[in-house]
Amino acid sequence: MFLEALLIGIIIGIVKKGRLSNLSYVRFRGWILIIFALFINILLIFQSKIPIINGYEHYLYTFGLVLIMAVLAMNLNKKGMWIILLGVFMNFVTVVFNGFKMPIYFEGLKVAGLNNMLYMIKSGYIANYIDLHEAVGWTKYISKFIVLPKPYPLAKVMSIGDLIMSLGIIRFLYGEMTRLNLSMRNRMINLGYKIKL
Repeated sequence: MFLEALLIGIIIGIVKKGRLSNLSYVRFRGWILIIFALFINILLIFQSKIPIINGYEHYLYTFGLVLIMAVLAMNLNKKGMWIILLGVFMNFVTVVFNGFKMPIYFEGLKVAGLNNMLYMIKSGYIANYIDLHEAVGWTKYISKFIVLPKPYPLAKVMSIGDLIMSLGIIRFLYGEMTRLNLSMRNRMINLGYKIKL
């Protein structure tokens, strides 16, 4: 859903006469933590080939969520950040209450045509998921149970938190695109400084 959110956010920004170039001026506090979180996700993809992390996969997954929340909290001044933070927090709560693993609807994976992912979860190649039926009580309602099946080209199983994050990404993108062009603002500041000289 995040790829779709990127596209929708940019399209809305263009419709609202925003500038795509504005995105090149966006600055994030703590951006290095995002790089670290991405590195953790890459490790989890190849976890079967990295014996040293065996048994710690779910903790790494949770730690990656914490890093992302920290960066979002540092950038709440930007439009949409609090919405994204809410979505990440909902996923974080779900994971914490379920032994540091995300419950996912196994039948939904079949419906979405994600049989390979289902096989990898059941075989232990992907260790940070459990069956939705094993989820703790109320956390089932904020786990990954929303199915976007084929023929949708990007079939998937999502959580409410994922949907909220996607809305936040859309809000952030078109919000930044429709801001006053930062490069123009910088030129005006520089011009004003030169005139004073």
